[in-house]
Amino acid sequence: MVTPSEVPTGQVIGVSATLFVTYRKCPQQALARLQGVYPQPSVASFKGALAHRIIAKHLREGPITDADMPLACRMETGANLNGQLAAIGLKPSGFEAVVSEVGDLYARFRSHPMAEERPVEAEVSFEDEVSSGITLKGRIDAVYGSGVDARIIDWKTGGIHGDDVETQLGFYAYAWRLRTGEPPAATEAVSLATGERLASTPTQKELDAIEQDVGDMVADLRSAMASGTELQRTAGPYCRWCPLLDDCTEGGSAVSLLD
Repeated sequence: MVTPSEVPTGQVIGVSATLFVTYRKCPQQALARLQGVYPQPSVASFKGALAHRIIAKHLREGPITDADMPLACRMETGANLNGQLAAIGLKPSGFEAVVSEVGDLYARFRSHPMAEERPVEAEVSFEDEVSSGITLKGRIDAVYGSGVDARIIDWKTGGIHGDDVETQLGFYAYAWRLRTGEPPAATEAVSLATGERLASTPTQKELDAIEQDVGDMVADLRSAMASGTELQRTAGPYCRWCPLLDDCTEGGSAVSLLD
């Protein structure tokens, strides 16, 4: 077991929550991400990204009326999501349907008590060097409170899948400790689609374990890239969306069983 500061120097790696979650599920898919192989963009991913932009706009500027929602969606898309929109080739009628769905998710957000509370920060971007060539990067939806009372909130536009979300929240808590020196008081994921909630109170011991896991991951990824070898492939229900599926025996078998 190694921490990021103990990993030998090598390939520059940006460690995000997505990379960390992906590695936990399938190391080879995480390696592929670093090599530029990503899942295909989808309407669902675009809708999720737009909903997050609308919620961030609310947290920064205040409520958005139903009448203003289409314009707000067009402005957020033009400023931040044009690339995603072009990649999925969404037609005007399809965009209108997405705006309607985002409006429904926003209405559920508005009914949540936290919508009335102004966060200390919204869409908190971080990019912090852990050691030479290793950078933690990502974006936290909202932080309420400060210091030892800080609460990290992650809004979900789909359901909450326990292991993935727990891993993501743990990564955010570790990144927060790296920035502030203290773990957050709490982390919480809230699903706007289903109303599910997943909350935890991270401990120093848990974050130490995540730090070691990040170090082990980087060591594995660097070793594989340096030697040109593959990492372990682990099959599961997530395989159906994997960009490696066509050439992966394990993933193909898993998808066949699920189907």
